[in-house]
Amino acid sequence: MFSRILLALFLLASVSTAFAEEAKEAKLEEIVVTATKTPHTLEDVPVETVLINREDIEASNAKNVSEVLKDVPGFYIRGENVPGSSSYLSRLRGFDFDKGYGLVLINGERVLGGGMGEYGISINQIPLEMIERIEIIKGPSSVLYGSDAVAGVVNIITKPIPEKPLFTLSGGYGSEETSLASISYGQKIKDFGVLISAQHEKSERGRYSASEDEFEARHILTKLSYDISEKVNASVGINYDKSEWQYQIDEKLRFSPSLELTLPDTSFLKVKGYWHRLDMDSFSPGYTRRFGDITYTQAELQYTRPFGHTHLATAGAEYLLRDIDASFADKEDTVWSFYLQDEMTLKPFGIVMGGRIDNHSLYGTEFNPKASIMWEISEKTRLRASAGRAFKSPTIRQLYVFFKHGNWWNRPNPDMNPEVSWGYSAGIEQVISDKISAGLSLFRNDVKDIIVAVSTSEKIDNVPVRTWKNVREAYTQGIEFSIKATVIENLAMNLGYAYLDTENKELNKDLPYSPHHTVNTGLDYEIKRWPASLHWRTTYYSEAFSNETNTSEIKGYSVSNLKIIKEITKNISASLDIDNIFGSDYGEPDKEWLGRVYFGKLTIKI
Repeated sequence: MFSRILLALFLLASVSTAFAEEAKEAKLEEIVVTATKTPHTLEDVPVETVLINREDIEASNAKNVSEVLKDVPGFYIRGENVPGSSSYLSRLRGFDFDKGYGLVLINGERVLGGGMGEYGISINQIPLEMIERIEIIKGPSSVLYGSDAVAGVVNIITKPIPEKPLFTLSGGYGSEETSLASISYGQKIKDFGVLISAQHEKSERGRYSASEDEFEARHILTKLSYDISEKVNASVGINYDKSEWQYQIDEKLRFSPSLELTLPDTSFLKVKGYWHRLDMDSFSPGYTRRFGDITYTQAELQYTRPFGHTHLATAGAEYLLRDIDASFADKEDTVWSFYLQDEMTLKPFGIVMGGRIDNHSLYGTEFNPKASIMWEISEKTRLRASAGRAFKSPTIRQLYVFFKHGNWWNRPNPDMNPEVSWGYSAGIEQVISDKISAGLSLFRNDVKDIIVAVSTSEKIDNVPVRTWKNVREAYTQGIEFSIKATVIENLAMNLGYAYLDTENKELNKDLPYSPHHTVNTGLDYEIKRWPASLHWRTTYYSEAFSNETNTSEIKGYSVSNLKIIKEITKNISASLDIDNIFGSDYGEPDKEWLGRVYFGKLTIKI
């Protein structure tokens, strides 16, 4: 089966050349930084990278980050497109973000909260209005980012300070009392730059899928920068977020200073850090109340220097302190990290080799190597491959939190080992003429010491108790294919397909929420004489199991969305979103889903 699908996709990639002359220009010149912590064009970065730019975000119906990621092959996002959704069923190549298998960053820095209480970290960290682009690294990435980067990294990069004065005001309203309002202003005055952005969100649906809620949030983002000299820049970011649901409140404060120096020998030195505090209060009926603070304090020194014409070496040191001062734990742990990376340009090859040592106060020392190679077969054909190790520390709930979870108790286990994975991938990218791009990737991940919840013989007030153990091994493997083209003038299309095969080796069962087949399609039509544009997206998921024993199944389903954008004047635009046009039940007809919903928005830029 696996080989037949691979052959079919290669044939499809070949057939696609027939309409290459009518295809849309590929945007491979854009700069990405997450894969190597150094700038590369998307075309030349040796590590498999997916970029979602501002244009992609504006063309989507998305009200949160996870909805944007649905169009990326390899992602399984199960949640409704509303502000405040935790999208706790968000997976990449079979691995769950909410349980810490994927690392979520904002501007390269770890985040907290937004998932299931103290349990996980949601992809939906900040509003889309504040985001300039999203960079996605698939596969193990612990070599540069440490724990939790098993499936990959999602780096959410906020808008930069504009060179010229820019004022933006937007507001929208739609079904389920959903409203969004944002305002931002930024400019550079000689050597000083400032950006201030604020947003208010509200909805009667949020947090968990197919459930009513009362969500309201306020977000404030501030960036300040100062060019001390032509070669030295200082900057600081100050972010505040407060999100309130019916039974949970998350309040986050973030302070992020940095100093960047370009030295006379063209080497580059960056000193940065951040202080990030999550103040949470979760008080759902039938659950033990959990409240208190979780704080990250981090410092990093990064030095990058070229050696000759073929080597670019990057060395770094990091310190991370996690402090928990909450009703469920009063703990702190630390991680000291050192990494070294060498980027070699040996035309037609680009090679990246690196290693990282993490010394954790709870788990001792972990060493994570990774090697990636890009072969420029021709001007328009590139082959990428990588292999690397990653590890994942137990979550806060698994380590520290003793509480009642409805009809069972959670007993933590502080004596567990980190989970360890080895990941491998290979892919080919084809650019034909300057009008079409197509990509095909194969991957395999093997994980051992996976942590799972297990029943015990203990009961408290006749309520059973569960705990956590390292008990099993698992693998995920599959194929991902994507193609972008212009079918006729002003009509662009994209197609993405992913095949996923997973297995819990202890139970010989599929991993939950891991459909074998996922298909993404999109059409973008520009009407220049109006001017206006239409954007259609459909995502299909085949059937999947919803538990580890594979006794409960979600049927296959699809969701279709339409966005209409009208440019009223040069500075004013309006849009209308129609989500879930055909009223999909997401494969679970017994739940009360939203069905078709509408959202209108007006944007002013001066």
